[in-house]
Amino acid sequence: MKILSKITPLLILMIISIIWAIYIFFMESDGQGWGLLIAFALIGIAIVFLIVDLLLKKFVNSWKNLLLIESGLVFILIGWYQYQNRTLIFALPENFSQEYVTVIYNVDDEKELGINVFTWRKEIQVSEDGIVLTSSKISESLPKTDFKTFDGEYYDSNKNQKMFIELTHSEFEQNGNKYKFRTWRIGEGEFMVSTSKDYDKYKNELKKIFEKKASR
Repeated sequence: MKILSKITPLLILMIISIIWAIYIFFMESDGQGWGLLIAFALIGIAIVFLIVDLLLKKFVNSWKNLLLIESGLVFILIGWYQYQNRTLIFALPENFSQEYVTVIYNVDDEKELGINVFTWRKEIQVSEDGIVLTSSKISESLPKTDFKTFDGEYYDSNKNQKMFIELTHSEFEQNGNKYKFRTWRIGEGEFMVSTSKDYDKYKNELKKIFEKKASR
């Protein structure tokens, strides 16, 4: 019974999850339900931590072994979380005025993005026209994407209303070659809407910009 009363790494995580959930519930309500959903998710995670902790305490009689096992589990969880949050950051130039940022892939003689399974963070400088050309494939990316201004201010921050949304992946044909691309729309405000009509118009402009850049 003594081991059941021991404070363990999973119990500590459970307590942190509950405190975090309470904080989000009372302090970070965004009026759209997301804060509430995150709070409930954290409570669910806390319950899982408690169940796993109790099961381990039932089958592992040694306090030292229990501590090693739970510390290993915590280390794996932290590593998995960090790996899933590897970020591709687009650094915007000073006085950037474009509404879209696009990466066009499989372009001959252009630089690779330099992203692999060991890349935790990659920053890419965006040109003034908002177009990034690369010889990499569209699959060469990271789980998360973020944007930052010339002054180092990140989008989707609590300190500002700068935001971005990723639009549907697409492709276009130029001189007999097909090029895949990813596009993000950036702006400021409480919400952002992008219509298919606006996107189709941008794709037509994108082909013209690409033709000029590729011919240099």
